[in-house]
Amino acid sequence: MVGSGEVRAAMARAHLRSDILNWRLALVHIVSSGLAVIITVVLLPGLSFTGWQWGQLTVVAVVFGLLNAIVKPILQFFALRYLVATYGLVIVLINAFLLWLLTSILDQWFEVRGLVPLLIGGLIVGVLGLVFDAVLGTTRPIVDTHGGFDRGAGAAL
Repeated sequence: MVGSGEVRAAMARAHLRSDILNWRLALVHIVSSGLAVIITVVLLPGLSFTGWQWGQLTVVAVVFGLLNAIVKPILQFFALRYLVATYGLVIVLINAFLLWLLTSILDQWFEVRGLVPLLIGGLIVGVLGLVFDAVLGTTRPIVDTHGGFDRGAGAAL
């Protein structure tokens, strides 16, 4: 007979394997984050590109996508208490911080003129990121399909 610990370990290995094999999903998420920042910079007057070349736009998109994939979860973890207390408004500050970080990394290509455009840009990047993630399907489903609830038993309820 198989113990519950062994079943949990097998499920954890399967979940980890699916995450590793899901590099395409991570790539699409990076592209959607980069596209969100490019559209935000084009729409918002306080943010601008200093050199308008497609190669530079790609670099800006990839760098912001990587910041969004690596730095943002760390900041969300440390600000978790404030995320809950402010109903998620801290995400705007985190996105604004990521935009500021992008300007400090790519200062020769990207420019921010003030704090207000930075905060509005954080809001727009967040909304566009949510829309692109929903349209492109990069968000994980809320219901776990790997186990825990038997569909056959649930149909009788």
